[in-house]
Amino acid sequence: MYKKPSGARGVKQAYERLLGANLREGEPAWLRAMRSVPPRDSLVRETTQFSTQGRLRFEQNTAGEESKAVEGEKIERAVAEGCVTSRHKKSQLRTQSTKPPRIEFPEDQLRRTFYRNHPFEKERPRIVMEPTGQTEQDWSQLTHGHGQVTGENVIRHQYYLMQSKGLSEREAYAQATSEFYKIRAREEMEAKSARQEALAYGARGLAKPFSASQLAAEDRALRRSTKAFAQRAEEQNMRSAMSEKMFAAGALPPSS
Repeated sequence: MYKKPSGARGVKQAYERLLGANLREGEPAWLRAMRSVPPRDSLVRETTQFSTQGRLRFEQNTAGEESKAVEGEKIERAVAEGCVTSRHKKSQLRTQSTKPPRIEFPEDQLRRTFYRNHPFEKERPRIVMEPTGQTEQDWSQLTHGHGQVTGENVIRHQYYLMQSKGLSEREAYAQATSEFYKIRAREEMEAKSARQEALAYGARGLAKPFSASQLAAEDRALRRSTKAFAQRAEEQNMRSAMSEKMFAAGALPPSS
């Protein structure tokens, strides 16, 4: 079965085919190097395939004689002075996949705490547009009288109190959320007052959309049909019970 060569081997083979077809003139220097030292398919470093035949210094015994193997004992190679031998398993030599480090900011813990205690703040619509376009803002106050107040304002203000005022996380959280609750209560009162004022001047409430009215009509029809089916099933049970009683009375022998 044909095995597709690796990328490095494929370059050498492709260039050799071009040379064989007289599509290239001359051999480049890198082709000779790849022929003498061919690239490997695996990144795991294995034992060398070239025999040194005892010509290297660390393969020679200090006495000048080769170490002989004794039956039942393990053969140990002579190590030159200053060298250390190490044994590794093949699983330890595998290249591990690189994973990006986890990026953690100081505000992340504050954000998790706030949204765990206020889960409905995530569902509140937010204005994404930046009114001023400035990236740096003064978080000494929760709000400057304009813009939308969200949970992110509370988190930034709490972090400012922890860094500038020296408050603990719990104290800064209590102070920031108390101001946040006051702002939310004021917004609800303003919305309620505006609605009452609009109704007093003759404004009419927004009618339900056509889809909502159709869904409501469908729910009413389903409730009526469910009630009718339940009543029909009850009448059917009553008829079957009465017929069984009449059949039992006619089947019994007359009493003397």
